[in-house]
Amino acid sequence: MPLPEGFSEWENLQDLVRLEHNKSVRAYFKNQPDEDISTPKRRLKHTCIMKDDDTSTMTLMRMWLFEITCGHAQSLQRPVYGIPWQEFQFDRTFKPQIKLYFLEPYNFSTHGDGTPQAEGEITFRLMNESSETITRSDAERLAREIKTVFATPAFIWNKGKFKCTYTDKERGYELKLLVTSKAEGERIIKAVLSIQNHPFDRDYLQYIDNDRVYPSTPGTHRVYGRTVKKFVRRRTADVKFRFAQLLIWGQQNPVNLVSVSGTRLRSVIERV
Repeated sequence: MPLPEGFSEWENLQDLVRLEHNKSVRAYFKNQPDEDISTPKRRLKHTCIMKDDDTSTMTLMRMWLFEITCGHAQSLQRPVYGIPWQEFQFDRTFKPQIKLYFLEPYNFSTHGDGTPQAEGEITFRLMNESSETITRSDAERLAREIKTVFATPAFIWNKGKFKCTYTDKERGYELKLLVTSKAEGERIIKAVLSIQNHPFDRDYLQYIDNDRVYPSTPGTHRVYGRTVKKFVRRRTADVKFRFAQLLIWGQQNPVNLVSVSGTRLRSVIERV
């Protein structure tokens, strides 16, 4: 069947994009009313909704705001579970895992030359739970505890070149931290233990001092035909708590427990 007379490729494309995009926006902001900007979430929804008289630039900007800034595209990505269970076989069912994520705040003087923001991740397992026994109420309780310890105010981890470990497998801890001092390592470990009100046992702590030199400006090398900066190993940096997740074996997506402002996660139990 030939195209009808006066057929507009732009109008056809815009109509289809608008239809599917707005359907996703309304589902994502299902608890927010239309045409209302009285709260930040309602204003976001209204701004993400494509309008019939939008220009192509506005169409792209609304799509970018929704998919990237609001985090819709990230929420569709399947996460990788903490252990590659297809390759390793264990005698027991995997215990639920808590992940705490930290990120160095962006600073133009530090990162303007392409230096990546330092990251940090702490994980531990809930040995008194399984994928069958853990419930939504357990997740809510953990979210409240993590919010109190790490998000109000945002916990700062002073990363450094020294390694501090804490191993208590019976309680689910195999922590390996890069810190600036032994005292800093103890401070972080005690904060993690306080989530479940577990006692700190110095016998499980090991602090590894070293005299190795980790230069802050290691120079450059050639990669794939071009000269690039070498990666800075064990760079000293302050990383701030950003979010916490609960990973449950057998469940595709993590349960987002806590998220601070500016973190693009959906369906978070406790937002700060």
